[in-house]
Amino acid sequence: MSTGGDRAHGLERRGFLGVLAAGALAPVGLAGCGTGTGGEPGLAKAAAKKGQGTITIGYVAWDEDIAVTELWKQLLESKGYRVKAVQKDAVPDLFRGVAEGQFDVFMDAWLPSVHTEQWAQYGGSVVDLGPWYEPGDLGLAVPDYVDEVESLVDLPEYAHYFDGTIVGIEPTAGLTRTVNKSVIPEYGLTGRYRQKAKDTGTMLEALDTAYAAKRPVLVSMWRPHWAFSKYDIRYLDDPADAFGDPDKLHTIVSRKFHGRRDNEALEWLRNFRVTPDQLQGLEAAIQDAGGADHKSGAVENWIGDNEPLVKQWLPI
Repeated sequence: MSTGGDRAHGLERRGFLGVLAAGALAPVGLAGCGTGTGGEPGLAKAAAKKGQGTITIGYVAWDEDIAVTELWKQLLESKGYRVKAVQKDAVPDLFRGVAEGQFDVFMDAWLPSVHTEQWAQYGGSVVDLGPWYEPGDLGLAVPDYVDEVESLVDLPEYAHYFDGTIVGIEPTAGLTRTVNKSVIPEYGLTGRYRQKAKDTGTMLEALDTAYAAKRPVLVSMWRPHWAFSKYDIRYLDDPADAFGDPDKLHTIVSRKFHGRRDNEALEWLRNFRVTPDQLQGLEAAIQDAGGADHKSGAVENWIGDNEPLVKQWLPI
């Protein structure tokens, strides 16, 4: 149940988006009239009527991409843009979509390693706005209570312990490819382990179920991810460096979008930077609110709680 203080704080948070919207419409003195980007009419919706144009953001159902896509959807809408967020199941579809102009923006390109194949194919047809987060690293993770295994070197001996299974994510993911093509052969896991790769939700469900029962589980994981905050889990050591150096997370845009005249949104996206703690806080806020289906209110609250940071990316 909300208290009066909670309601007042919520109004302050929504008021910040109202100020952003007011900047797109009228002098800042009108900002107090807004009610934000929730389900009620407000300055953000009024700003959208101004007709700044439509921006289409493609995203994959990875937690960091869900979070930053919703973040920028709200920020851009508050400045008068109409934003279409379109989910795709496979990262190659997103690179191809940006290259062909189907999407204006994709914010979760892991470079130079994880998405090296997509970059080789489509990099010449998109524009890279640069990194907004680092480091992005990959690994095989286990719960801390699995103290028998410390390193990937130990895995052949403990294949029975994990039922010979690595629980993976999407089959088309760079992480899945790295495990199959690099980690499994490098550490002598061929014939002892197989990676079951379906989707991220299945992997997280397997982790949660095993963790609740204190059973061994071996999962393909990446950071940034809220699971490292919710669960006591750790990467296994990788002495052969099969996963390679950490990546940086980049925003890529279509040439058409990059070539728009007076494109303020392009410069705002170029300004975007977050630290590991800031991104972890954003992801955690969404999880605390009930997950991706409840992301809108959680992100709106996070924006209100991080006004100085948001002002570094775009003006009010």
